[in-house]
Amino acid sequence: MDMQGRDMSAGERSGDQMKMDMGAMQGGKAPPDARDSDDYANGYRNSMLPGWETSDKLSIPRVLIDELEFATGNEGQGIGWTVQITNGTDNDKLWLRSQGLKNSRDRLDRESSVEAMWWHSSGPFWGTLLGVRQDLGKGATTWLAAGVEGLAPYWFEVQLTGYVGDDGRLAARAKASYEILFTNRLILTPQVESNFYSKRSTERELGGGFSNIELSGRLRYELSRKIAPYVGFVWERALGGTADFRRAESESPVERRVVVGVRLLL
Repeated sequence: MDMQGRDMSAGERSGDQMKMDMGAMQGGKAPPDARDSDDYANGYRNSMLPGWETSDKLSIPRVLIDELEFATGNEGQGIGWTVQITNGTDNDKLWLRSQGLKNSRDRLDRESSVEAMWWHSSGPFWGTLLGVRQDLGKGATTWLAAGVEGLAPYWFEVQLTGYVGDDGRLAARAKASYEILFTNRLILTPQVESNFYSKRSTERELGGGFSNIELSGRLRYELSRKIAPYVGFVWERALGGTADFRRAESESPVERRVVVGVRLLL
């Protein structure tokens, strides 16, 4: 019995000693010749979240000048633009976006605007938007904005945005586009856009209801992923009261524009 007891005590002491050794190994210093664990990351550091280095949480800015173009048509000549600036992680981003057209008659298109939005991911393909919109030009309105943006089935890019104006009006804008790749560099982008207003704006010459529908196609050639010149055609039809405003100004409710421009990713 004494022998057995002595053996058990020795075994317990051996187990305790192993635990102490393991504890010392886990909590002690690494050997002087141990490899630096940061070598696996090639010296990568996330300055915003030290100790939590995950590349999918990087805040990456992007400037996309999707359209910067010279336009000519039955309403004269002008310069058009569509710009989007984003900065943030994969889950949350600050969006600044603007679109517009200024023709040779020193008049801005009625839909010219600048928006500041906060985008939040709601899934792998969709995100929600919340922010403000400021119209440009005569009779400008400031709007609260909310909407969704993402990829619909079959890879259609969709933007749906609703607005509440400081003049009490409601508005909505819908855009959808699709990219047809003839080659990896030659790409055709058809697009449709429509705008809606709950009430007319005499100063801005917009009627109530659907104000317009715009169909366009732009064929670009990507010299690189960052530079792509393009040519295209735009057909726009004013609707309802907006068409009446144009007729009152002896203008056609239908605009046709040939465009030549460049797409830039900065």
